Amino acid sequence: MLAQLGQTCVTAIPVVSLVMFLIGVVVAYLLGLQAAQYGANIFVVDGVALGMVREFSPLLVATVIAGRSGAAFTAQLGTMKLTEEIDAIRTLGLSPEQVLVVPRVIALVIALPVLVFVGSVLGLAGAATVCNVMLDITPTTFIDRLHDSLAARHYLIGLGKAPVFAMLLAVIGCSIRMTVSRDTRAMGLHTTSTVVQSIVAVILLDAFFAVLFQELDW
Repeated sequence: MLAQLGQTCVTAIPVVSLVMFLIGVVVAYLLGLQAAQYGANIFVVDGVALGMVREFSPLLVATVIAGRSGAAFTAQLGTMKLTEEIDAIRTLGLSPEQVLVVPRVIALVIALPVLVFVGSVLGLAGAATVCNVMLDITPTTFIDRLHDSLAARHYLIGLGKAPVFAMLLAVIGCSIRMTVSRDTRAMGLHTTSTVVQSIVAVILLDAFFAVLFQELDW
């Protein structure tokens, strides 16, 4: 599990940080263009903060991890089936699910909230950079406005989505390997299928959460 945690979390931090920082820059820039026309520069902080921690960070980080770790799970386990390593594990009297699947699921459930936290921080850092350069909003003013405009529930909702997304991604990535036949072409097709199914499932689940929280007035 520690080995999987290193692969799914530690090594993913640089790419998640870069992607979310740039997303923060782009969102703040686009909102700033509109807000500057009406002298409402400070409200850019409200929009970026709410969107980043509640929607953008969980959704985009899960999408990155779907293409990174979800595909890796299918490729790793599919290769092990192809080379009959899974059969060897059963011969030793061990359960392939306990040895191979459970550690990956647990590692991803732990890793994704950490990555969402990192993504939110870097996304807000990117937005603060644009606000400072383009809208004359200093980092101190940005942080003060962030404290005033961002309720704790929004941040908790964003973090709460992460374990659910992680469970979904891990189950899809690990379950598809059960249907991989013993040839390399099938493994490539299933790896591609894992990425597509994972991204679509995450988007659908995020849409469900949006409707649910709206009904609950959260």
